Amino acid sequence: MSRSSTDRAPWRRNHLVIYLCLGAVALSSASAFAWVFNSSMKTNTEFMQTSPWSWASSLRWENYANAWASAHVGSYFGNSVIVSVSSTVLGVVVAAFAAYPIARIPFRGNGVVLTVFLLGLMVPWMVTFIPLYLTLLDLGLLDTRVGLILVYATYNLPFNVFVLVGFMRTLPRELEEAAAVDGAGPTRTFLSVIAPLLGPGLASVAIISFLQNWNEFFYALVLIQSDENMTLPLGLFQLGQAADYGTNWVTLFAGMLITVVPVLLVAAIMHNHITKGLTTGALKG
Repeated sequence: MSRSSTDRAPWRRNHLVIYLCLGAVALSSASAFAWVFNSSMKTNTEFMQTSPWSWASSLRWENYANAWASAHVGSYFGNSVIVSVSSTVLGVVVAAFAAYPIARIPFRGNGVVLTVFLLGLMVPWMVTFIPLYLTLLDLGLLDTRVGLILVYATYNLPFNVFVLVGFMRTLPRELEEAAAVDGAGPTRTFLSVIAPLLGPGLASVAIISFLQNWNEFFYALVLIQSDENMTLPLGLFQLGQAADYGTNWVTLFAGMLITVVPVLLVAAIMHNHITKGLTTGALKG
């Protein structure tokens, strides 16, 4: 049923100030993207010798092709897709199985287990890279995409468990009671009854995890050294250094837009699922 106009919040004068502030933020963000796009369409000579605010003389889409092929942005893009998608799927699946007994099965130490997961949110990321580096070195996973996938999946696990526990606690207990009457065990109840109802919660943690994994830079900088395993943030870092000591700026700008487009598309298409999943879990955390 659609909401009528009477369901909307009444207009207040401070709403105008809020809308103006939001509009200014949106305009500044759109202007930054427009400037980068315009710069990516110039030649390096045009970018260096003309005003930064001047329009490109023509649309040079070949700059994107050169960035994709010659500057290895395509290779970095493929690595980012593999690492981000794999670590997101692994982290969400493990978090769902960890959150179910905490949220739905009463046992002694239930709160302690959840607290242990939440402590992971409080550990500063900069104190973990030396143990992670040594662990991956011992396992032979240093400078591999598999090692980075395991690190990213573990890194997102505390937040994913926290959100999914809150979401699962909003589901009615009668679902499991009915499944128990039919003879279903905990595993079958989770897979057949609970899991199909977790759509908004799983979508929200999956999207947030994917965006974090896609943009993550520090762990990739420490754990990846070879060019063939680098992700997009590392690749852009390399292109930025090349631009600092050379003149190939348009390739850097083209690579920046290639990097940000998937993030914008995911956020634009799935933002309703993020809001729904997080707010539903917040009602009963």
